[in-house]
Amino acid sequence: MYVEILFPILNVTIMFLIFMQSGVTQDKSEMEKLSWILDKWVSRSGEAESFETWSKTSDDLYEGYASTVKDNVTTFEEKLKIQKTNSGIFYIADVKHNPSAVSFRLASVTDKEVTFSNPEHDFPQKITYKNEEGNLHAWIEGPDRNGETVKIDFYFQKMR
Repeated sequence: MYVEILFPILNVTIMFLIFMQSGVTQDKSEMEKLSWILDKWVSRSGEAESFETWSKTSDDLYEGYASTVKDNVTTFEEKLKIQKTNSGIFYIADVKHNPSAVSFRLASVTDKEVTFSNPEHDFPQKITYKNEEGNLHAWIEGPDRNGETVKIDFYFQKMR
């Protein structure tokens, strides 16, 4: 009789322990899914070098900085953020030629790719980052002056 009572309890306990030891964890948060972006990245094209650096400020904020340097002169720079708020997750780009920072709402995220969107912005309207075998492939998309969709690719490697 005791065997009939103890066997189901023992069976459930063993199954629970196997489940806990199997490495099954809760799903990652959307911010955790993009943690692969946190690094220092560089892209070289001709005499120009572009840099993008991301660091984790908190669980809800990643801060970045991007710049392009040619002939020891900085030709482009922007301050970046990926920030989780009560309204969602946003990519925020602060570029000198814009009167204020521009926000792009998270459109999709996986462990390897993230896309942000702002259809109200002139260009770009979409920003995507993809982890391609440890390298960073980023691209921006949106309409040109003729209304044709333009895509500009950026390829980065981790700084060594």
